[in-house]
Amino acid sequence: MMHQDLTRALDAAAQPHFDAALAVLSEAHQRYQEAPLPHMQLATKTDDVEAMQELAGYLGDGAARILILGTGGSSLGAQVLAQVHGSLTPAGQISGPSLVFVDNLDSESYARLLDTDLKDTRFLVVSKSGGTAETMMQAGGAILALEAQGLDIGAHMGGIAGRGDNALRRLAAHYGLMLLDHEDEIGGRFSVFTNVGLLPAIWAGGNVEQVRAGAASVMAGLAGAAEDYAPLLGAATQLAHMAAGRNISVMMAYADRLERLAFWYRQLWAESLGKDGKGSVPVNALGPVDQHSQMQLYMAGPDDKFYTLLSHQTRGSGTGVPAHFANDEGLASLAGHTMGSLVDAEARGTMDTLAEAGRPLRHMALSAINDETVGALLMHCQLETIYAADGLAIDAFDQSEVEAGKIRAKLYLSEMAAK
Repeated sequence: MMHQDLTRALDAAAQPHFDAALAVLSEAHQRYQEAPLPHMQLATKTDDVEAMQELAGYLGDGAARILILGTGGSSLGAQVLAQVHGSLTPAGQISGPSLVFVDNLDSESYARLLDTDLKDTRFLVVSKSGGTAETMMQAGGAILALEAQGLDIGAHMGGIAGRGDNALRRLAAHYGLMLLDHEDEIGGRFSVFTNVGLLPAIWAGGNVEQVRAGAASVMAGLAGAAEDYAPLLGAATQLAHMAAGRNISVMMAYADRLERLAFWYRQLWAESLGKDGKGSVPVNALGPVDQHSQMQLYMAGPDDKFYTLLSHQTRGSGTGVPAHFANDEGLASLAGHTMGSLVDAEARGTMDTLAEAGRPLRHMALSAINDETVGALLMHCQLETIYAADGLAIDAFDQSEVEAGKIRAKLYLSEMAAK
C-alpha cells in the first residue's frame, strides 16, 4: 500500500543525530503505546459517519457546486481527499457536485463566485472556533447573496463548528442551518480524519471507511518496536538533518492527485514545529513540472535540504505516441512508451541524480492513489510531525503567533470603523 524507503536518507553528517533522535523518540513511542492521543484514535472512529452522510445528502441533493468556506486546516485536508477523485486537477472531478474550496480571502474573486444564479449552489462553513474572521466574512457575503435572490438560507448552507456558544452556532440557530460538531480535541491542521476532511470527500466520491482503513493500517504499527515504526523513523530522519544544518524539508509529489497533499503537509509541518526558534521550513513541489523550476537549486544550490519524493505506480499507464515518432531523432526516445512510463522514468531519474549529488532523500511509494493509500500517507505524516515535536521538546498542537496576528487584524478593523 505504502512504503517508506530511507536507504538514501542519511549521510555521515546526519547519522549520529539520527541515532540520538531515535533514543529520544523511543520514549515517546512507549508513551503513545500506553496512552494514544485522540488524533491516533480517529482511524477506528465510526459513530460520526451517519451524521456526515446525512448532511452530505441534505446539502448535496440537487447541488451543481458546493463552496467550502474555511481556511488553513479547515480546508486543506478536505482538498487532499477530494483531489484523490480528480477535484483541483486539470482533468477535473470525476463525479459529484463541483467543489470550490474558498480557503483564501479575496474580495474580487469571492464577489465573482457569488455573482451568479445560486439556486444550485450550496455552502459549507467550517470553523472550530465558530468565529474565524475570514470564514465568517465569507459566510456573511453568502447570506446576503442568497437573501438577494430570495433563496432559503437553511436549505443552501450548513456547517461544522465547535461545541458551545459561538458565532457560527448563533447564525445556525437564526437561519436554521444544519451543523455538525467539530471534534473538541482535534485542531484544524490535524482534522483530516474528522468530518472536516471527510464530509467534502464524500461529495467528491470518497469513501470514509477506506480513508480511515488506510490510517488504521499505519496506526497498527504503533504496537510494535520503535525502531520498526515508519512514522517514528521518518521523524528521526528529519530531526537528524535539522541538527546537521539542513533546515529545509522539500516534499515533491509526482502526481496531480497528490499536489494538495504537499500543500497540506506544508501547513502541518510549519505550524506544528515552528516554535521557540526551532523547526524546519517545509517546501512543496510538483513533479515532473518543478524539475524545470527548482532542480537547478536543489542540485547546485546550498546543501541545506532534505527531500521527500512521493510517487505511485505509473509505468505503462496513460496515453502513448504515434509510431512514426521512432523515425525522428528528437522524438525516438518516446516511441513505444506511455506518459506514465515517462513520469516513472523522470521520478527515478530525479531521485538518482539527487543521490549522486550527495543530497539526502527518501522515497514514499504508493501502490496506487486511492482513499486507502492516501489515508495511510496522511496518518504517517501526522504521526511523523507529532514525533518530531517530541524530539524538539515543543507542543505540536498550539499556534500562539498565528493568534497574535488575528488579534491585531480585529484591532485594525475597529480603528477603521471609528474613522
